[in-house]
Amino acid sequence: MNITELESQLFFHTYKRLPLEIDRGEGCYLYTKDGKKYLDMFSGLAVNALGYAHPAVIDAIEKQIRRYNHLSNFFIQEPQVQLAERLLRLSGYNKIFFTNSGTEAIEGTIKLVRKWGKAHNKNMIFGMSNGFSGRTMGALSLMDKEKYRAGYEPFLPNFGNIVFNNVEDLQSKISSDTAAVFLEFIQGEGGIVGVTQQFVDSLKSLRDKFGFLIVADEIQAGIGRTGKLFGFQHFNIEPDIVTIAKPIGGGLPLGAILGTKKVADVWTYGVHGTTFGGNPVACAAGIATLDIVMSEQFLNRLNETANYALKKFVDLKAKHPVIKEVRMYGFMIGIDLSIPSGPIVEQMLQQHVLVNSTADTVIRILPPLIAEKDEFDILFSVLDSVLPS
Repeated sequence: MNITELESQLFFHTYKRLPLEIDRGEGCYLYTKDGKKYLDMFSGLAVNALGYAHPAVIDAIEKQIRRYNHLSNFFIQEPQVQLAERLLRLSGYNKIFFTNSGTEAIEGTIKLVRKWGKAHNKNMIFGMSNGFSGRTMGALSLMDKEKYRAGYEPFLPNFGNIVFNNVEDLQSKISSDTAAVFLEFIQGEGGIVGVTQQFVDSLKSLRDKFGFLIVADEIQAGIGRTGKLFGFQHFNIEPDIVTIAKPIGGGLPLGAILGTKKVADVWTYGVHGTTFGGNPVACAAGIATLDIVMSEQFLNRLNETANYALKKFVDLKAKHPVIKEVRMYGFMIGIDLSIPSGPIVEQMLQQHVLVNSTADTVIRILPPLIAEKDEFDILFSVLDSVLPS
């Protein structure tokens, strides 16, 4: 029995695995056990910001794991405090809570919002159509996609859904009973679709009128991927709460909830917690990652490379009419096709370039943030060869 057959026998069938046996990774590349090299242009679904085996991340992990690999959150832990200080200083937020994942950050935020809402006589929580918040019950309650929700009813009470970028629907549903609105300002799983400034301005105006909380889901877009610390910073708004995860742990499980003074005192001792959230090894890896990614030199190079790639995408679109639209925010890229994207992604796999298919017709590209022009040139060469003319 080979490993593929064994995996199928052992696991719940929740993942459709790629037919590759990965042996190791280095930089932007993965290597299989039979010696084949693949360019990874979705980086563990936006997790591996610094690619694979980055020396600064390895060094941070090694040093911390020799000190201690876990303490109960009854203890003050230096890596947690150092990472928290950096994140709050860079973001301008006031309080933080560490989690193990993006979904856990969403679930914790739902609790935070609910408790805040009870104190202010506000009950309704809204998510966005076509959004993705995770696969746990609170996250599913925010979403409208039946392929994720089917069979898990009933969901949490007092949740609703607003049509993304539809100002009329937003205005018709928000009221004095609204506790919070959750949204990805750039929808990732939904196809790399950005919010419109008109929708953001209306949301801000309604917050001023009704006093609800705006929650920015930055789990995929955050920590430098769009060329800024957060994706929402492209849209002239200051959310009350931000959820982050994916790249912040340097490849290890880590997420966080960041809040303004508005929610700083909602939680008191014992009302929320986590066993593993803020693991010291993950926080050490996060410090190393954040220090590199948020340096001015790093972001300048990323944005320069993104501009180079954008020009290449314009040329590619002109050559291949099957490309309806290229949506690009730094290194968060969606190529929307007039045909299903799945077969194109499979053909790219055969040519040793890894990308992702989402929203039926979108090729989602989430490169490691260390990717250079050379990696994009390989990407464009393969795209050019597999897309219909």
